[in-house]
Amino acid sequence: MARASALFLLIATVAPSLASAQEGLKASSALVEAPWSAALDREVANIRRSFKGQLSAYVSDPYRGYRWGFNAQEAVYLASGVKVAFMVEVFRQREQGKLSFDETLVFGPEQVRDGGPKMNKVPEGSPVKIQTLLEYMMQYSDNAASDMLAARVGLDRINQGLKEEGISGVTPLTSLIDVRRGIFGELDPAAAKFTPLDIRTLRWTPIWEPQIRKFTQMVGKPPGTYKKQHLLDAYERYYAKNINRAPMASMGYLLEKMLRGELVNPKASADMFELMSHAKTSTHRLMGRLPPGTKVAHKTGSQFERVCDLGIITLPDGHPLVVTACTAGGGVVPSENAIARIARAAYDQAVAEHKKAKKEAALARD
Repeated sequence: MARASALFLLIATVAPSLASAQEGLKASSALVEAPWSAALDREVANIRRSFKGQLSAYVSDPYRGYRWGFNAQEAVYLASGVKVAFMVEVFRQREQGKLSFDETLVFGPEQVRDGGPKMNKVPEGSPVKIQTLLEYMMQYSDNAASDMLAARVGLDRINQGLKEEGISGVTPLTSLIDVRRGIFGELDPAAAKFTPLDIRTLRWTPIWEPQIRKFTQMVGKPPGTYKKQHLLDAYERYYAKNINRAPMASMGYLLEKMLRGELVNPKASADMFELMSHAKTSTHRLMGRLPPGTKVAHKTGSQFERVCDLGIITLPDGHPLVVTACTAGGGVVPSENAIARIARAAYDQAVAEHKKAKKEAALARD
């Protein structure tokens, strides 16, 4: 991309190490338990007094060399957090010369999706550049853009590519259309025959009872065959499958590699950071309690009873703080508040520690 050198300089101001691959930021394997871990443990204990869902979180300060986690090694459902992995493979294949960001993909009937805030405005039959699809996927979480990219690079390569990048613990990732078919298929096997338009029509039907009535009609069953509890149970059965999951620590390692300029290569790392810096999907999770104007490069994930945010917070001194967090159950607003509390507690502790270290360094020089 023509903007690559400018983007690289932009990110170097956020994390000094990006200007020279590894200088300044510690490798993930070199991070040690943070001195503020006890403070975050106390914040988690306070959150759990009122939050009824499950929480998984990972925090790292790669400049100071610290890390902390809560259930961080347990693979949890990512929802649209899988799009980070999709993005990585697109950049890998650009580096390998297998695609160009100026290449166009045609948006047709098979690419129709619910959750397509940008692509649902594109006329069918239109060519769309891969660069544009990346922006739609990472900044607006557009499912049609995501699945078009996943189909272009191959889900098998997405999964294998993460392993080749050294990101472990990620279970097989699927397309977003297969997520929908999987959930509805847990309710009735006939859902496997739903077209993309069928699924969009169903998903655009108000939940719960109207959607269940529509589903019952679409699979040709008598009215009243399925009720709300049946669909709730279908979601839980789907979530129990070992797909679209990753430990928060692993997603944190991925972001740390990006910061060090090691995710694919320095240019790709810079471009990926830039994409994530303009996410427009939520200001109520990692960003929910941070000081106004704080820069956050992140990707959210949202599905019924699943909430995630995976990101890099820029501290006041320009250094990065990695925070990845997901919840299961507990409701959307309480989940978002729990993630926001973790992010703010980590931010406050990291800022205080940086100021302390700077003061100690100044005294040592004197």
